[in-house]
Amino acid sequence: MPNLPLLCYDQRMESHVPGQEKQLAAQRILAITEEELQHIILDIHDGPVQQLFAARSQLSAIQNRRAHGEAIPEAEYDQTVGRLARLMDGALAEIRTFLGAFRPPDFAHRDFIEIIQDLLIYHEETTGCEVFFVGPECLQTAVSLPVKIALYRICQEALSNAYRHSGARQQWVRIRENTDYLTLAVWDEGRGFTPPPLTGPGATEREEHIGLRGMRDRVALVGGVFDLQSSPQQGTHITVRVPIYD
Repeated sequence: MPNLPLLCYDQRMESHVPGQEKQLAAQRILAITEEELQHIILDIHDGPVQQLFAARSQLSAIQNRRAHGEAIPEAEYDQTVGRLARLMDGALAEIRTFLGAFRPPDFAHRDFIEIIQDLLIYHEETTGCEVFFVGPECLQTAVSLPVKIALYRICQEALSNAYRHSGARQQWVRIRENTDYLTLAVWDEGRGFTPPPLTGPGATEREEHIGLRGMRDRVALVGGVFDLQSSPQQGTHITVRVPIYD
């Protein structure tokens, strides 16, 4: 599964964050988006493009042999056609995964819980993981558009990170609501890791931590709090608390 894009920096997401902190978060999210675009280009080149190139090469080889009057045994022909079908199926599956990651839901008009549940179903279908949802059927208050966008992308990235790195095939997502705040938690019981520093002067800006950096900065843009708890062999637990309103 390719890295999912953080993507779609939106100035509407800046409204909660005062002055210098907002400017710093905005600058960092723009830099992260550039890095993600480069990753996406490499993922497309190394995935579906290579599969389609291999399929085209095998097809050209068969065509050349036929053009030179060479007889191709039926068993060899069937075997080649089978390889072509598998290569094209693999390329199409990766392309569908990219399209699903890029295609945003209708954030403005759809219920937030419904949007998140659709994301969990899509994640299960594309990864084979099992995701358990804990939360209400619907929220009591309307969630602002910037918060919807931020939490959706954070949940998407957290699930994707767990799939790629934790080794776990079960994940949990919990949403809680109170008067002023919305809390999102995503966790697994996988292999865990030692988290890098995400705040302060020693905060990581390393390329391999791009997913964590993106989640950190998305939370900052909507005035929320980001917490990451993990250690080797102890799983990973991400908690985000954000104001519901603009």
